[in-house]
Parts: sequence; structure tokens; C-alpha cells
Amino acid sequence: MITIAITNAKGGVAKTTTAINLSSYLALQGKKVLILDIDPQGNITKNFLDLQMGLKAKGVTMYDVFYKYVIDGKKNIVKEAIRKSNSENIFILPSTLKMEQFKDNISLHSRERSKVLRNIIKPIKKDFDYLIIDCPADLSVYVENSIEIADYIVLPSIFDLYSIDGLSLAIPLIWDIKGKGFENYLILYTMFNPRATKIQAELEQYSRELEEAGKVFEGRVPIDQNIRNAQANFVNLMEDPTYKNSKARLVYEEFGNFVLTNWK
Repeated sequence: MITIAITNAKGGVAKTTTAINLSSYLALQGKKVLILDIDPQGNITKNFLDLQMGLKAKGVTMYDVFYKYVIDGKKNIVKEAIRKSNSENIFILPSTLKMEQFKDNISLHSRERSKVLRNIIKPIKKDFDYLIIDCPADLSVYVENSIEIADYIVLPSIFDLYSIDGLSLAIPLIWDIKGKGFENYLILYTMFNPRATKIQAELEQYSRELEEAGKVFEGRVPIDQNIRNAQANFVNLMEDPTYKNSKARLVYEEFGNFVLTNWK
């Protein structure tokens, strides 16, 4: 199972949108994909399951999985939490708002706080081709755990000062956990406006240095109303033929093909 964490310390950079479209592309290629929603907001859970899932927390969620493992003597119920989504080949480990309340318990009750998730997913590693982790917009213990188990890391970012600041926090955390020799991360620019502003021009040099180091995906996901329309209608941009000519979809298809071809 290839594990890909999608993270950035800054919110509003299309992490969940990226997780949805990457997962959908891989699933459409016949890959069996498990999405781990480790964000207490549970947006990807709501997208693939019931809208109210993240609020009502029906059934076993990742909150229960963490609670049982950390508090109840390492009892592992991860298999009970896996749900079949409404998309072919996509399965979900759902989140809930209660995850926000529990993250401090992981630090308090576990000596190896960043390795809890690694132990939790051991029983399912052979059951899926890909594990896609949708992380919260912070540097919490959930993000630490996600980075620790990731084979590859995607860093979605808007081309603005605040999002770049988010990268400047996330990348050092990656190196702290994985070691400075870890190179398997890639920045994906999202909601890109081709009409360069002064701020964008000032950021070009920083971006160019990252591109020269091979750390930026060549395609940039543009601002595209189709993304909002698809989300509002609870349909999948990658699957719904209504959006086959969406510019954002085309870039996500290119990115998905890159992942499928290069990340083994």
C-alpha cells in the first residue's frame, strides 16, 4: 500500500479538493483506494459519505479507533471503521468533530506519539493499493502521525504569501520527522490566477528555486467554478461527465497520472 499524505499548515489551500480528485483518479484507473480523513472538520467524509456523517458520527469513526488504541490498551478496531463510499473503488476511514477533543490525549497517553497511526494501519496494509490522508490545517499530532507513515507527501498551496508561509512550517516538520534526506514531497499550486499580481511576482523567485529543485508539480490548478459547483451538488468532479472539460479537472488528471506513473 502506497501512502500519500496531503498537508499544509495553512487552511483554504484545497487540501481536501486535492485528496478527493487524486483518490478519484486513482480509483478510476482500477486502484483500490482508502481515504483516511484525519481532519476533525470531516469534509472529505461528508463528500464521500452522508453529509451529516461528520456531525452525527454514526458508527465507528477514527475517533473510536484512536480512543480504543490509545486509552483501551492498544485495542485495534480500524477494520470496523472502514466504509464503502458512494464511488467505485474508494473506501473511507471517517472523521468526526470529536477528533479535535482527543488529539491532546494521544500526546499524554502514548510514549511514541508520532507512531500511533503506523501501528493502527498495520492490519490493513495489504488490503488497498493506496492510502490517501487528508490532514488538518495545522501541525498537530495527527499531522505528525500522517507524515510519519507517508511514503509521499503532497503540499497544496495557493500562490500567495500566507500559503507559502504554511509551506515554510510544513517542510521543516517533514524533515524533523522523516530526516533531511527525505525528498518525496511535491508542492501543487491550486486556485491559481494566471493574472500575476505584484505579490505573485515577488513570490516567483521563491517558487523558481523550488521548481529547480524538482519540488513543484508543473501544472497549476486554476480557479475553476466547476469545483464549487461539483461540491455543492455532492458529485465528483473527476467522475461526473458534466465536468469533463473543467480546466481544474484536466490538471488533476495530469497530477494523478504523475502519481500513478512515478510514485511506486
